[in-house]
Amino acid sequence: MKNVLEIPQQLNLSESLIMGLADLVVVLQPKTFQVLSVKTKGLELGRVKLDGWVGENLSQWTGADSVDKFMNLLKTPTNLDHFVAQGADFQWRHINFLSPAKLSAPFLVHLFKFQDAEHLVMIGRDLGSMSKMQQKLMDTQRSMERDYMRLRHTESRYKLLFETASEPIVVLDLSTKKIAQANTAAAKALGQQDAKKLVGQEFSQCFDSTEREEIDAMLSLAQTTGKTSGITTKVSALGQAYTMAADLIVQEGGTQLMVRLGAKSSTSATITDKPIQAWYTDALQKAPYGFVVTDASGLILSVNEEFMAMSGAFSLAQVVGQHFEPWLGRGGVDWGVLVNNLKQLSTIRNFATELVSQSNLNLEVDISASVLDSADKRYGFFIRDVHRLSQTGPVSSSSMAGSVSQLSQLVGRMPMKDIVGETTDMIEKMCIQSALELTQNNRASAAEMLGLSRQSLYIKLHRYGMAEVNDKP
Repeated sequence: MKNVLEIPQQLNLSESLIMGLADLVVVLQPKTFQVLSVKTKGLELGRVKLDGWVGENLSQWTGADSVDKFMNLLKTPTNLDHFVAQGADFQWRHINFLSPAKLSAPFLVHLFKFQDAEHLVMIGRDLGSMSKMQQKLMDTQRSMERDYMRLRHTESRYKLLFETASEPIVVLDLSTKKIAQANTAAAKALGQQDAKKLVGQEFSQCFDSTEREEIDAMLSLAQTTGKTSGITTKVSALGQAYTMAADLIVQEGGTQLMVRLGAKSSTSATITDKPIQAWYTDALQKAPYGFVVTDASGLILSVNEEFMAMSGAFSLAQVVGQHFEPWLGRGGVDWGVLVNNLKQLSTIRNFATELVSQSNLNLEVDISASVLDSADKRYGFFIRDVHRLSQTGPVSSSSMAGSVSQLSQLVGRMPMKDIVGETTDMIEKMCIQSALELTQNNRASAAEMLGLSRQSLYIKLHRYGMAEVNDKP
């Protein structure tokens, strides 16, 4: 090997021999570290085109994170004759070089010096394919972590919705028909304080013995068809009647049955009462007017299909459980007027306002409402779309008709400009009167409903002689 380096013509032969053990051979000047020749092996290194190093100082083509390691390597080259005599192992260094195209080229390198030669020889093993593999592994790991986090968040939301749902829900094992999971509402419906105590119990055993055969038949039908219509059952522990429906669901452990229980009224009813009650329910659900049921605080308990269409909501979850007030055009003012009238009169008719849809579009409506006959305060609101009716104008009241007839008698006696001024004053006065009636003479609410400041309202009240003695603008 020493004779090879002493004869420059045999330098290429030396490089060719070393290429059998390495992917890269670089011959350097020992003092200037100028690259004399570069030889690479493989298609990947051929694409990097490291022959652009020839004539350059190799330290200038070293990555910023590897400069110190490369400079130390240049200061302590291995004497090959001494190295072979000692029989020591190579100590490879990981150096990140840069190609002429500024692409990263990682190598495991070692620097040799022949005893009587003027050149240094650096051999390297390509780490590019390993680096790409590591990068792919890291990308895959990050992707798996993101998927895992999404799965955990989805599972958390599912558990929260399952546990907080007001409807009793039970998940059954498909093969044994035993309870695998139940929410809090289901535990209460089946006479248990803790839902965990229901796990492992046979589902049909929770109901009257006379109904277990029908329940088993429904579950078998659900297993075959995927879905069933509801049946009426009675819980043996409480005597409470429920409507039951089952659906197939697919989870990690396989296919399972989800059973939903809906409470039936405990009051007795005749055979003829049941279809009549069903007709009422069906009529409200399919009515051409929006129908909303709220509690005393304004929390929405139920809506029909027409209100869903008017509001632009596509899911009951977007409406049920939310407050009715934000759906009203004037918010708290409208809600306060409706509730105050319902408390005093029990019913209200044709209250004009706007409905704010899911897409923040306002729809002209009038609302009729009544207090439902219930132990707890429940309000029912009937909402009619009056946008098309506004094209033909509202129906005139008797006082309005009288005013119009009086105005018609002025034609020919007064200029049209003066008649229009009279009409404007008449309409303005009627609007103020209506607002005061709807708000039970609450001046602040009336001003907000009319879009006026309180001072402007007091000025108009004095102007039309509607102000009280103590009213000050």
